[in-house]
Amino acid sequence: MLTREELAARVDALPRVDIAHTPTPLEEMPRLRERLTEDGHVVPPIYVKREDMTGLAFGGNKARHYEFEMPHIVDAGYDTLINIMDYHSNNARMTAAAANKSGLRYVLVLKNAANRKVQGNLLIDKLLGAEMHLLDQFQSEDADGYAAKLKEKLESDGAKVYLLQEHLFPRVVGMVGFVRCGLELLNQIEELGLQQVHIYGVAGRSLCGLILAAKNLGLDWRFTGVTVNYDMPLDDYIFQHVEDIRGFLDLPMTFAEEDMRVLDQFVGEGYGLMTPEVADAIRLAAQTDAIILDPNYTGTVMAALLDDIRTGSVSPEESVVFLHTGGLPALFTFADDLAN
Repeated sequence: MLTREELAARVDALPRVDIAHTPTPLEEMPRLRERLTEDGHVVPPIYVKREDMTGLAFGGNKARHYEFEMPHIVDAGYDTLINIMDYHSNNARMTAAAANKSGLRYVLVLKNAANRKVQGNLLIDKLLGAEMHLLDQFQSEDADGYAAKLKEKLESDGAKVYLLQEHLFPRVVGMVGFVRCGLELLNQIEELGLQQVHIYGVAGRSLCGLILAAKNLGLDWRFTGVTVNYDMPLDDYIFQHVEDIRGFLDLPMTFAEEDMRVLDQFVGEGYGLMTPEVADAIRLAAQTDAIILDPNYTGTVMAALLDDIRTGSVSPEESVVFLHTGGLPALFTFADDLAN
């Protein structure tokens, strides 16, 4: 085990720039609890960790990631950043903002983006000045090849190009940022006197960072991760990097599959396709505690949390912490569905 000071020192050994507005609040959701109790359910205290308030181009969890990723890229001498994402990606938007703050040229290859309405994250990408390549469905099948050729062209013109998908560090940097968040969250949990903490979030790198913090500090926090995408197996996305992150931070303990309960039944027909349960969760959070969720990530996690409460899968003795990872511009892409 490590002390807080020892864990903080391992994170602070990596170059970092101030991009995120931190600490983010840890707020209670008493109206949601009251509404669910009125419906006849036994409901534990529910808190929300407001990573939607990190401030970078509408906020989100990735602001913490880029505090470490941007100096890693700049210090290595790169001047151009290429990213491959889906047309409604939060990652694409926040990378654009972080690249601007870091003085990097940002080239964005967006899958399934041709002829889309310029709305939500796509609008913010454009406002931020990303050099966008909007691929159609056919081109998207080889987006990696498209980006590789684009990299060759830019390098022939004299640019030093960092293609995000070619490097290891972007696959673990989110965990680094959320180890740091874990230290912040621990202080807030202690200030509030919370016991038997159970954290709900997207099954991804940010949640793994919190798991790393908890394990290396000897905390008994529980974790439930909710999948939002059929196309990104967790083995490839996070679990293959359990030793990589241990090495980057020189940690005595890393995470394992059994550290996270995974719920995969809330994806519906696929990523970017909102289910009725997610729409209901978005409305309920907004109409109780005025917490605005997104249709792809946080809405899906809230739908899973609500289902757990309604089916008695959460102990009333626990303190639930909902990790709000942002993604708010995507809400406007679903305006017609949500308005109806």
